[in-house]
Amino acid sequence: MLRRLPLLCLSLFLALPALAQDTAAAKKKLRVHVIGASVSGGFRDGPAFGAKEQGDSVTLQQVVKAWAGDAARVTTHSTTQMTVMFTDPSTIGAEEVQQALRSKPDVVLAIDFPFWFAYGFVSGDEATARKEKLAEGLAMLAKIEVPVLLGDLPDMHGAARRMLNPRQIPNKELLAELNERLAQFCKERTNMHLMPLSGIVRTMRDEGVELPLVGGALKTAPGALQQEDRLHATRLGMAYLGYVLQQPMRGLFPKEHALRTREWKFEQFLEAAGAEGDLELVQAVVKKATAEKPEVVGK
Repeated sequence: MLRRLPLLCLSLFLALPALAQDTAAAKKKLRVHVIGASVSGGFRDGPAFGAKEQGDSVTLQQVVKAWAGDAARVTTHSTTQMTVMFTDPSTIGAEEVQQALRSKPDVVLAIDFPFWFAYGFVSGDEATARKEKLAEGLAMLAKIEVPVLLGDLPDMHGAARRMLNPRQIPNKELLAELNERLAQFCKERTNMHLMPLSGIVRTMRDEGVELPLVGGALKTAPGALQQEDRLHATRLGMAYLGYVLQQPMRGLFPKEHALRTREWKFEQFLEAAGAEGDLELVQAVVKKATAEKPEVVGK
C-alpha cells in the first residue's frame, strides 16, 4: 500500500492542471464585442459641430453591458475611432476588425459598421465606386467567424448638411441596390445576421415611435429621438435602439445561455441609457401639445 502512495500522488498532481482548466473554462464569460461607427460610439452633437444646442447620447456598449449583466462581458472598439470612422473607413474599419479578431469574442455587434462603406465622398462613377467600397467593408467582416449582427443601410436624406453633405449620400435607387448586396452577403454566411436599422431610423425620423412604457405606449413626434443633426440618436433613442435590438441579439447566443431568453422592459433600457430626463422632456411636450390640440402630438 505504501508503495502505491507515490503513484497516487503523482496521478493527482498530473490531474490538477486539467481540473483547473475545466474550472476556468466553466467560469469564463461569453464575450460580446462592439464595432461600428458614430452611433455605436455614442457621438454627441453640439455647438462644436455647428448645432445650436448641446446634444447627448451614450455608447451601444453601455446599453448592452447593462442588459447582459453578469451573463457576458461586453467590450467595444475605441469609441473615439468609431466616431471619426467617416474620415477613413478603410483604415479604421480594418483596425476594428483586427482588434475584434484579437479579442476572440463570441458575438460581434456591428450595427452601423457598413454605413461609411456606402456613404461618403467618392470619385469617378458613383455607383461603381460605392459598390466597390461596400465590397471592401464586407470583405473585412467576412474574416469574423462568430455570430455577427449587422444593421442594413438607412436612408439619411434630410440629415443636417453640416454633418452629412448631400454628395455623401447615395441616391435611393443605389441605396436599395447596396442593401440588396448587404442582404445577399448575410444570406451566404450563417454567422451573419441582418436587422432592419433602416426601418427603425425611418420610423424615428418620419413618423415618430411608440415607446412601450409599462403605463401605456407614448407616441413621440418625428425626430424626437434624434439629435439636432438628424443623424445621431439621443440617449432616449439609444434606449429605444437597445430595446428593439434585444430580440435579434438574443438569437446570437447558444441555446443554453442565459441571454438567449433575457427580456427587458423598455424602462430597463431607459435606465441603462440614463435617458430618464429625455423621457420627461418628451412627455412634457406631448402633454402640452395634447392639451392645446388633442389630435396633434408635438415634438
